[in-house]
Amino acid sequence: MKDQVNVLFVCGYGLGSSAVAEMLVKKGLVAEGVNAEVKHTAVGELNSLKDWADVVAISKKLAEGLTFDENTHLVEVVNIMDGAGIAKQIAGIVDEYYPAARK
Repeated sequence: MKDQVNVLFVCGYGLGSSAVAEMLVKKGLVAEGVNAEVKHTAVGELNSLKDWADVVAISKKLAEGLTFDENTHLVEVVNIMDGAGIAKQIAGIVDEYYPAARK
């Protein structure tokens, strides 16, 4: 069983929105007691990290037309400033699929 979940934030052009979300969600995941490695990337670089990610946090618009492995869980990002809310969504996935990643 995995004792750490890999979370990838994806933004449109690499202008920093995914980096901001990454920082905010890292704090939220610590508060939730989730052991996670969190990275960010632009949608154009996504393919190089798809195999690494257990959870991909991405806006619905960016996710349209993209394909993901059946074992990859998607979290729809509506507000990148809602780190705690996004972390709660990820924690729900962890509870269901990666319970050993809870501290």
